Amino acid sequence: MRNQNLSFISGILVVLVYLVFTLIAFLRYPVSYSPIRNWLSDLGNVDLNPHGATFYNAGIISAALLLMLFFLGLSRWMIENKKVQIIMLRLTQVFGIAGCICMMMSAIYPMNFLEVHSFWSAALYIMLSTGFAFSVAALRYHHNVPRWLLFLGVSTALMVNLTSFQTSVYVLEWITVLLFLSYVSLVGIETKRL
Repeated sequence: MRNQNLSFISGILVVLVYLVFTLIAFLRYPVSYSPIRNWLSDLGNVDLNPHGATFYNAGIISAALLLMLFFLGLSRWMIENKKVQIIMLRLTQVFGIAGCICMMMSAIYPMNFLEVHSFWSAALYIMLSTGFAFSVAALRYHHNVPRWLLFLGVSTALMVNLTSFQTSVYVLEWITVLLFLSYVSLVGIETKRL
């Protein structure tokens, strides 16, 4: 994979891998499941989803690995001689990759290990929202980035933070993940167009 296609291909694969593994886990969930009553992480809980949890957790780990490639591929947006932009881009990568590690840990310790899972989930929200915020700061320097994409990045970062404080509203997590997947795939597409 050439560097110019790294964020594009990995961004699309993050979405596909996450959705496919989530669908498999959902189809194996033994009782009714809804954004009104369930966290997405319930799909990875071995106690609640004994026949599907492995699929969900494997999907999370796979998506996190692909997401690392996505963040690395954002180097394509680097503008030489713009020191502030380069710093913002590097911070995007550092916090993004840290978020990916937290994402993997949240799957290694799923919901049936509630305290440990909650720690890694909170760390995931903090790291990824910070990475997204820095990505908006870095991408705004580039004249080829559509402003609506920057707005989506800010919305995603804010929604991730809101979700981390509203721990009893299940549907917020679903909206956050939808925004997250949309932002990653659209930044990947814009990187390809660059």
